[in-house]
Amino acid sequence: MGFDKQSEKDARIKNYLNVLEILSQSTDDYLFLWDMDKDENWFFGSVDAEYALRDKGRPTNTTAEMEAIVYPADRALLHEDLTEIASGKKQIHNMNYRWVNREGEAVWISCRGKVIADEDGSPFVMIGRVSDTALKYLYNPLTRLFNKTKMFSDMQEGTLLEDGGYFMLLDVDDLGDINLKHGRKYGDAVLKSLAAAMEEIVQSQKIYHIEHNSFAVYLDVETEREVCIVYGRLQQLMADKCTLSAGVVPNNNEMFKEKNYLYDCADQTLKKAKENGKNTIAFFSEKDMENKLSAMELLAELQESVKHNCEGFYLCYQPQVKAGSYKLYAAEALLRYNSKNRGRVFPDAFIPILEDSKLIIPVGKWVLERALQQCKSWRRVYPDFRISVNFSTVQLREKDITDKVLEILDKAELPGEALTIEITESIRMEEMQYYNNIFSRWRNAGIKISIDDFGTGYANMSYLRDLEVDEIKIDRMFVKGIEEATYNYHLVNNMIEFAKMNALRICCEGVEDVHELAVLEGLSPNLLQGYLFDKPCESREFEQFYIDKESGEYRKHLEFVQELYQYKEKMRVLYFDPKDILRTTDVGLWIIRVDLEKQHFELHADDTMERISGVDKKYTPQEFYQFWYERVKKEYVSYVMENVSRMIAADKVIQLQYPWIHPTLGEVTVRCSGRRVEDSDGMITIEGYHRIISTIEEAYKE
Repeated sequence: MGFDKQSEKDARIKNYLNVLEILSQSTDDYLFLWDMDKDENWFFGSVDAEYALRDKGRPTNTTAEMEAIVYPADRALLHEDLTEIASGKKQIHNMNYRWVNREGEAVWISCRGKVIADEDGSPFVMIGRVSDTALKYLYNPLTRLFNKTKMFSDMQEGTLLEDGGYFMLLDVDDLGDINLKHGRKYGDAVLKSLAAAMEEIVQSQKIYHIEHNSFAVYLDVETEREVCIVYGRLQQLMADKCTLSAGVVPNNNEMFKEKNYLYDCADQTLKKAKENGKNTIAFFSEKDMENKLSAMELLAELQESVKHNCEGFYLCYQPQVKAGSYKLYAAEALLRYNSKNRGRVFPDAFIPILEDSKLIIPVGKWVLERALQQCKSWRRVYPDFRISVNFSTVQLREKDITDKVLEILDKAELPGEALTIEITESIRMEEMQYYNNIFSRWRNAGIKISIDDFGTGYANMSYLRDLEVDEIKIDRMFVKGIEEATYNYHLVNNMIEFAKMNALRICCEGVEDVHELAVLEGLSPNLLQGYLFDKPCESREFEQFYIDKESGEYRKHLEFVQELYQYKEKMRVLYFDPKDILRTTDVGLWIIRVDLEKQHFELHADDTMERISGVDKKYTPQEFYQFWYERVKKEYVSYVMENVSRMIAADKVIQLQYPWIHPTLGEVTVRCSGRRVEDSDGMITIEGYHRIISTIEEAYKE
């Protein structure tokens, strides 16, 4: 009887195998049958070509042999599932795990199977399929961990997160710098090492490689202390390779009914960890949740505002004055928001929301239009008045932003010189060319480009050599207490000297008292801005203090300026800007750089040199050299070049005088002198001055 039963089972299995053999011809999946009594697995399809599943010529393999090609981190889970199926506790096998192919690479497979019982109801065989293509686009090809798409899919299906535990985002700090220093191959090895370390500590099915340097993991633990232990172990394992930052959110269904919110909050918490200095862990709290909900409510309100022509937004203006004279030079337009529900909202609360949501693009357009219209109105009293407007990198990334700004400027019927666009120094070196293309067109139209809050971001002063800008604004953090802080004094002095050497305008922000003013004026910046002169104020108030010469407020402003003069006289402070003297006496400064081997010539000119030379647009250094050289009167070219050669060869100042064809004045007489200085970037460097002497009235002794 037992023999008959076994024969019947063998016959059934044979029939199943025949069907699977036929079906395998029409699919790329690997079909299989597992005989649980004999622990024999039949696989169909080209599985042997890719995986060392069974010995050559053998039709079957054991479960142990199949588990041998499973990725080590996945074996325990698979073994547990198959044991439950063999014991009758489960009838369905539905798992994603990794096989290791013949090349030694981990490949995610989707394995599905169903148990067929015998006549006694006991597990008989399991029939199913294995696909190594179904998950092809759901894992990271470098670390072979599931990706962001799979993470969100698991979240929505509820297969990843139950109520409880913690969700952690983990970042490799400064991976770009690691790649730059050691090479991309080394950086990739760091990511692989971190993936292996995480799999050593955490169940691999709950780890995701979601961005190039970012991972997500669900931790089935009960306390923050346990999370910190996991994080600490990862730090130890990676200590010789990199540092790690982590943002952690409790997986609380009551708090996060939408799983996308959970990820967003973890992302915000990770940013908080990085802001705290990196290589640290930050936890999301109920207070953070309140702030998040508040931000979401504010976002909804801002969206409504934009729909209704930026209702609730308004502009304030803070004066920028010339150092020494304190005459009004420009105003910075600053965005403010008045909420119907919250009253006045601080910029540090609403600006990040505008940028994250890209609402800053329509709002920024509104700001530029309003600021230029206001500038146009005030230029009727102050013809040279200028307006500064802040731009975020989000705005600069907008399609056709270059043309859109020029169109708005044209519509306002203002020259480009009336507008200064302020950017943050968050522009990275690899993005430099993209931004320079934009700035070049704006500068050709006369628009000035300024770096706001200089010194607070990733940039250093050498960064300015590659970024085409006209002005730097030195941040309040360096100005504060400068009369006592020796470090700040030297730092600001270096910034100003560097800016002057590169013909950049300098504006010192955050000047709040006369002591700071006195020290700063000794360093000779061009412009000053801060509460000492005025806080940001609405257009009507600004107009009364600075534009309307008949108002009482305007007279008070003049009295205040007189008080500043008296204070300086009392303190024996004299504002002395050599550049101003050179400008008023029409002495232009230049730097010529030469690479004789490549016959490459550059002429860097300050704004006075540009003005007295009659240029009508912003030239590159190579273009300016050609502009100057081609206008030297033909019969004097050899004389001029011989003396330039003397400047290069001789260790002394060389002076020369020659006729030069001015674009509007015609032939003029130019006097210049120059001397070779220390070479820069491997190029011969000469510094000197240029002056048109045929227009100067000479004084004669009677």
